[in-house]
Amino acid sequence: MAKLVVTLNGAAIGHHFIEKDRVTIGRRTENDVHLDDPGVSKEHAVILTVGNDHIFEDLGSTNGSIVNGRRVTRHILQNGDVIGLGIFLLKYVNVKANPEMDYDRTLMIRTPDLEISAAARDAEGERPSSVQTARPSRRSSFPLGGVAGIKGEFAGRKVELEQALKTLGTAGRQVAVITRRPLGYFISHVEGKKTALVNGRAIGEVPHALRHGDVIEVGQEKLEFFLT
Repeated sequence: MAKLVVTLNGAAIGHHFIEKDRVTIGRRTENDVHLDDPGVSKEHAVILTVGNDHIFEDLGSTNGSIVNGRRVTRHILQNGDVIGLGIFLLKYVNVKANPEMDYDRTLMIRTPDLEISAAARDAEGERPSSVQTARPSRRSSFPLGGVAGIKGEFAGRKVELEQALKTLGTAGRQVAVITRRPLGYFISHVEGKKTALVNGRAIGEVPHALRHGDVIEVGQEKLEFFLT
């Protein structure tokens, strides 16, 4: 089972197993991982379980979050990653994790402004963003997919999902992610009492394969999935 090892000044002061779908981290004592330091926000970050992966997400904290020496907003955790929050270091330990990232883990976690991958930005002569990325796999020939907004934040817009893990919904209420795999695109439940709907039916707790023309409803968003 994955866990966080909390250290202060080089000494381990606590172990927290990731046993929930949503593990909160912050200065409030109500958090699953309580870090008593003014440099840590009351509700600083969260770790979400998505399938076999754990995703670290900063919740708009005042001082930000550092993973392996780099400032991040979202990051798919790998065994041995070190998270820096205030004066504390949190080491992610998951001995069952495959040390070689599979295709799902090579996907960029996009921020709401739909930033493109650092590799693509370099090719265009732009500076890379601070979003953590990994080298994408070339083994998939599945058509490129995307979503067209019907209602909500992306209404009237089309967003391509090339090499992306895209989060949808409202944090703390209902969240789902779309991932691209070698055999197609899948939508998975992340958090919330109710799962997202595809064509009016709840997707449940297991990844749901998406097909051209599927209508997705999650949080305040309604979108149509398409293949190019």
